Amino acid sequence: MSQVAVAGYDRIGSAALVHTAQAVAAEALRVPFREARARVADDGHGALAVEITAPLALPALGTHAVPDEPVTTTAHRARATIAERLRAITGRQVERVSVTFSSSVLDAPRRVR
Repeated sequence: MSQVAVAGYDRIGSAALVHTAQAVAAEALRVPFREARARVADDGHGALAVEITAPLALPALGTHAVPDEPVTTTAHRARATIAERLRAITGRQVERVSVTFSSSVLDAPRRVR
């Protein structure tokens, strides 16, 4: 089956970009979707600048668990993951990702239903 070229254009609305960035960030940072906030801006050349505000997922106190990595490493890893996943999903280049940890939440293991 061959594809036929059809005139027109495709556009991803700003709300869809924001919700996609929010979902990708929540997954990358291991926090609930409702806890992650995203702002997405176009740099004028088709690339995206993304600002994420989310809590830092920490092990429960008293479990004697130590975070797997320093906070700066967590942020760096999350920025790279967010940029790559957004590029793969939207097809848009992600020029910059900023992550701000606004609070902390317990990183409780999630149950599979």
